[in-house]
Amino acid sequence: MSILKNKISLGSSSALFSLLQDSNESVASLAMEQILQLPDFEAQIRSAQDSSEPMLRRRVHQLSSIARRREYMGQFLRSALKGRIGLWRAMLLLDHLYDQQSSFSYLESMSKALIHEFSSSRGGSNSLARFMREHKFCIPGDNWFDVGNYLLGDVLESRVGSSALLCIIAQHIGSFRGWHSHIVLHQGRYCLLDQNLSMIDPSEDWKLHRKLKDELYHICDSKAVLTSIISQLFAFALVNWDPWEIHLFSKMLLSMAKLGAEELPYPLGNYNSPTVKKTGEG
Repeated sequence: MSILKNKISLGSSSALFSLLQDSNESVASLAMEQILQLPDFEAQIRSAQDSSEPMLRRRVHQLSSIARRREYMGQFLRSALKGRIGLWRAMLLLDHLYDQQSSFSYLESMSKALIHEFSSSRGGSNSLARFMREHKFCIPGDNWFDVGNYLLGDVLESRVGSSALLCIIAQHIGSFRGWHSHIVLHQGRYCLLDQNLSMIDPSEDWKLHRKLKDELYHICDSKAVLTSIISQLFAFALVNWDPWEIHLFSKMLLSMAKLGAEELPYPLGNYNSPTVKKTGEG
């Protein structure tokens, strides 16, 4: 490793870019780490992306992808922390952060097709509930632990997803017809409540409940819904023990809750660790 550090410390940006072509993956990775920290990173990438060297072009493409994901993660965390991120935008970013092949344009094209179809309806809660039912949007009959139930792209493609994702999609479609709603919790399920206190329950095949009493629902803000979704994804990552997914979703949760990594449950953090003395113990 000392040899690698000496090679990296040779210095200039041109030297770093030349190391991207090194056959030793460790050398190339260290060079990429340094390049990502360059103050003129974007300009350097632009100048190198048309190189005649295939290896250099490939690694420059990797660098661009890493930089975009970092930018999206920063955007996601800053907005979520302040509670200023809309759920639709949050789901777009989350899908892209999870799946490198995800495309914003593809996700938007699927949603625009649905919006276009719904635009010819009369609008309102009844029409929206019927529209979602006729387009086969539903909660999963089995395989509740499928990550895809909580990812926008998967749900738009399969029409199967968690009640939270189904509410977000329906709310987004309805908003283009001037239909406004809140996402609420009702008997542990996410539902949509319109301005007339009529509630659409996607878990009951989009059944419409009229004039719901206040004590039967709890209005959720965007941050609460988003935290719930990411918590589910984090739980699935733990069950599958996928290191990359655990890192991704724990970083989101900890940032949103303003907590340190030590607050994670043992063995990821110190919470409930057998080696940490509990408060109040003598």
